[in-house]
Amino acid sequence: MFHKLSLKSLLPFLLLPVLLLTQACDEEETDLGVDLQDPATLYNGIVDTAFGTAVTVFDDSLITSGMSNTLLGCYSDPLFGNAEASYFTQITTYDANGVKFDENYTIDSVELSLYIASLFYNDNGSKSYKNLHFEVYQLAESLEKDTTYYSDYEMPVSNVCFFDDVVRIEESDSIVLKLMLNDAFKSLLENHVYETAEDFHAAMKGVRIRLVNDGVPVMATLNINASATNIRVYYTYNSEEQGEAMARTFDLSVGQSAVHFTHFKNNYNGVLSVFNTNHADSIAGDRYLYLSPMGGTDIKLNFDPFVRQFKQQHPFAIIHHAELILPVADIAPSEKPSLLAAMKYYNNGNALPIPDLSDLVTYSGYDGAYNSATNCYRIRVTQHLQKLVSSGKDYGTLIEISAPRSTAEHTVLNGYNPALTSNNPFRIIFVYSE
Repeated sequence: MFHKLSLKSLLPFLLLPVLLLTQACDEEETDLGVDLQDPATLYNGIVDTAFGTAVTVFDDSLITSGMSNTLLGCYSDPLFGNAEASYFTQITTYDANGVKFDENYTIDSVELSLYIASLFYNDNGSKSYKNLHFEVYQLAESLEKDTTYYSDYEMPVSNVCFFDDVVRIEESDSIVLKLMLNDAFKSLLENHVYETAEDFHAAMKGVRIRLVNDGVPVMATLNINASATNIRVYYTYNSEEQGEAMARTFDLSVGQSAVHFTHFKNNYNGVLSVFNTNHADSIAGDRYLYLSPMGGTDIKLNFDPFVRQFKQQHPFAIIHHAELILPVADIAPSEKPSLLAAMKYYNNGNALPIPDLSDLVTYSGYDGAYNSATNCYRIRVTQHLQKLVSSGKDYGTLIEISAPRSTAEHTVLNGYNPALTSNNPFRIIFVYSE
């Protein structure tokens, strides 16, 4: 199993040149021709097209711990099947101090707030008022600090329920949900003194938060780092000195400083159902290629036969401009991911972002965005193709949805067979000279 650096957005990879220079790869790769590429001569040369092959593969290495945005909920799609996202988090203090609610404190109520950045529905979903069913259960064991959690890991959950009810919301640009936690949660605070934050973590363990499918699947994007995502304790302090009761609040973190991760569960339909039992399998991409987020499916392209032949025929070629064209298939859902990302496979099985992604200044317009006018995605691959033809081999190019932890949109692309794609397969169109 390979582990790859998944993309959250384009911005984090402005610093990738350092990473790419220090990567440990055994292949004999050179930068021959890259220093000769000149943006001023992008289209001065011979125009050619590269065709390749492709398969759909399962994304089995998605890290979800420590993210600032994540998904919560479920969706059901007749083509892709069902997917569910559950949020696991510590309940922690905002500092290293303990928590004190002794006999002088009375817990009035406890409110879990979740900042929802957006909601995703099926194509026929209503976008007005919604009844959302939430569950909050205590974990059976504590989350571990400095531990990497992957999307397929699911921690054991106890039978202690803190919330299980329906919340009615009206969709807007941003939504702050407020869940009133029950007496089971209050009992962990009232008449308790936790001397240190570690003592508090050990007692609370953490919670699993679910947005339950009650027949109308909804997927929410949760902003974990928002100040509104927290637990607020409303309490009364009975002051003996002042002889009066004072109303106060105390906040706890369920994001930001708290250890947290998201568990993704996919149950595929149709041709994708092979991944329900065998993650190592792949699906031939002669007609369709499937992209889904949440530890779902990626696409592996390969242009090796073309690259080898082109290297033999044009050993000193300079690639001036190259674009990977990814047409959207006729069976794709209407809601599409806004951005795709490209990764280069190396001979050790690892995949890293293609060099074009890190050089946004010299070669502006990496793109990767969906174009509704042409119904396709376009990715600048000028440096990527130059490195492939210079080395004379291609171990593969991985295409994934950008921000696969915080978006629920999925899509289907055309495969590599012109006869099965109305003569519109994926391809690289490039300009070169010798």
